[in-house]
Amino acid sequence: MDSGSTPRFGSYLQTKWASPRRIRFWLLVLVVVYSLLGFFALPWIIQSVAESTAKEDFGRELRIESVQTNPFTLNLRINGLELDDVDNKKLLGWEQLFADLTWSSITNTAWTFETIRLTRPVVQEERFASGGTRFSRLAAEFGTDAEPTPKEPLPDLRINELQVENGILGFADNLQTPGGDKATQVSLALQDLALSVKDFTLQKDQRFPVQAQGQLAGGGKLSLDGELQLLPTFVLDTSASISELALKQADPYLRLFANAQLNSGTLTLNGQIHTDAQQPFAFQGSGGIHSLNITEGTNDESLIGWQSLETTQLELSLKDKQIETDPIIVKGLSGRVVIHENRTTNFGQVVINRPANEEDKSEATPFTIRIERIELSDSGLQFTDNSLPLPFSTRIHSLGGEISTLSSISAEPAEVKLEGEVAEYGLLQVDGAIHAWDPLRETNVHLRFRNLKVPEYSPYTVNFAGRKIAGGTMDLDLDYSIDENQLDGKNQLLLHDLKLGEKVASTGAMDLPLELAIGLLQDSNGVIDLTVPISGNVGNPQFDFSKIIKQAVGNAITSVVTAPFSFLANLLGVDSEELSQIEFGAGRTDLLPPQQQRIANLREALNQRPQLVLEFAGPFSRSFDGPVLQEEKAVQALQQRLEEAGREASEPSLTAEANQDMVETMFRSHYPESGLEVLRDYFTELPDEAGEEAQFDALAYRNYLAKEIIAAQSVSEAELKAIGNARAEAAREALFKPDDETGIAAERVRILPPQQVDSVEGKRIVMEAEVSAD
Repeated sequence: MDSGSTPRFGSYLQTKWASPRRIRFWLLVLVVVYSLLGFFALPWIIQSVAESTAKEDFGRELRIESVQTNPFTLNLRINGLELDDVDNKKLLGWEQLFADLTWSSITNTAWTFETIRLTRPVVQEERFASGGTRFSRLAAEFGTDAEPTPKEPLPDLRINELQVENGILGFADNLQTPGGDKATQVSLALQDLALSVKDFTLQKDQRFPVQAQGQLAGGGKLSLDGELQLLPTFVLDTSASISELALKQADPYLRLFANAQLNSGTLTLNGQIHTDAQQPFAFQGSGGIHSLNITEGTNDESLIGWQSLETTQLELSLKDKQIETDPIIVKGLSGRVVIHENRTTNFGQVVINRPANEEDKSEATPFTIRIERIELSDSGLQFTDNSLPLPFSTRIHSLGGEISTLSSISAEPAEVKLEGEVAEYGLLQVDGAIHAWDPLRETNVHLRFRNLKVPEYSPYTVNFAGRKIAGGTMDLDLDYSIDENQLDGKNQLLLHDLKLGEKVASTGAMDLPLELAIGLLQDSNGVIDLTVPISGNVGNPQFDFSKIIKQAVGNAITSVVTAPFSFLANLLGVDSEELSQIEFGAGRTDLLPPQQQRIANLREALNQRPQLVLEFAGPFSRSFDGPVLQEEKAVQALQQRLEEAGREASEPSLTAEANQDMVETMFRSHYPESGLEVLRDYFTELPDEAGEEAQFDALAYRNYLAKEIIAAQSVSEAELKAIGNARAEAAREALFKPDDETGIAAERVRILPPQQVDSVEGKRIVMEAEVSAD
């Protein structure tokens, strides 16, 4: 039986299981199983493993809309992926990731993708005030293994075509501003990002073409077109273009170093970028900045700007720490230079002094900078020098010229030669030499102003003399030389045929006998020659200006500016302490005779100084004016009741016996719970033992009722302010005096919002007048 069973079993296998039809069956089964695993099981596994790993190993929420795989074409699609950071803020995501793995990966023993396409990726990076970032925090969690694993070579990877479409790279930077308690967050975004990589590979010394372009949300376009190498070192050789990059996006970073505001400007760069193991970054090409405008952060006044700044060749090397340029062409430069009384400048004051790190300072190697030349045209400059005996300010236009080679490693200073026009027929010439990187070490500059028409309303004359200039021209020579912080300067002022005009009132003007001064200083040719030397150590914060300035104008200016009414009172020969004070009684808005006299003095002063304007803020006080207003309202209420009852109401009195019944009615309306009988008993004196009758003090009773009724009256804030406005209006009407030739124009008195006074001394509330120039 056994010998016969073996052939039968083999025959069975051959006929039942190994038949062609059975093989096709199992092949079909394998295809079905492979299809089920590839189309259904694998997507579920990928999504489940990815989400659980993100949650359990990294504590982050990962959401995937769907995963699709095709086991026959080896395609992978991951749709709608979003990864949140530990604080639930979005870290990255995309609309779709498509990967097309080729079958040749098996024979080539390399992961080979025909196409990888990433659609609408979003990456949100943030740098915290501590210096760390979201991705550095995530990367740190990848390296928390207890035991380091030996470094394995990267798998061979090839991507025939890698594309990124409509990407967004967001970056938030938390900046710790100087002196600020909180960090300021700056948000930048590169959007519409497109990246195209051909023949990507991880093989050593293999480069592949890369193209990228994008647009900054704040303005500007970026593009790259070149070659990239990843192994064994990162190498990038590419042409780069930055078009109309809005510099306002850099304003928060400027504020870290300067108290200034970057309002506008665009940057354009075109050139070649190179980086490798020896060269961290190098750029060679052309560049320019257009429509730049920077203002001072404290007062929003213009600091510097220009229409265009361009150079045809710019070379930057981080390896050599070097910047070199061909001539820089500047058109339409505009700036405001102010030399303050202490010789500091507005440019110097905008720089923020940050605490120096000695360790970084000792290790840092400064960049060497060499600028072939600076050419200037069609420019203008607002120049003010407050260090002169008389402040000088003017506008320079049509400014042009050049500054020779500037080099940070050369002891040779740069030669300066500029020329411009001042006003209509004035001329400015600047020549000299300056060491741009250390001007306090060596500077020698000569500024010449010629044939300047002294303006009618210039700070030069009004702030110091209070007078217009009817005619004359001015030449001004400024010679400054600095040698190792030691300043030696000479300011020479020439006034030709100077003629004084009418007086102009100013809170800072001096009433000087200028006719006598001109008579003493003017020579036979009608020229006044005034030379003011300045010398000292400019590095010393106690550096003082010429004694001439202090003795000639210091005390006079201080007295006029700090006490303008004292100056006006001196003109009138009246008490300076009372001229600016108008007094009113409690709840009153009428001017008493002494106050009428003060108004007359103010009117006379204003007539002598026709450019002055008076400002009044009417005072009011609840504690001072309130009781009077309450009494007035109580009397008005009594008068209304008397009129309604048809009784005499011309002079109503709350304490009059004839009005007692009305007052009692008013009291009951305000104090319904208080009984009048009880009050009568309170003001009734009981009889003594002698048997005299009880005595009712009716007057005290009525006075008490009146007092309580007055106290019950409410006075609103608007009513108190109306008192203040009425007081200011009364002073203005008295100053107008329309029927008198001495009256002043209505526009020369301004009524300011009423001012509350917390406490009032004495029986008068004081309204302080303020003076300003029209």
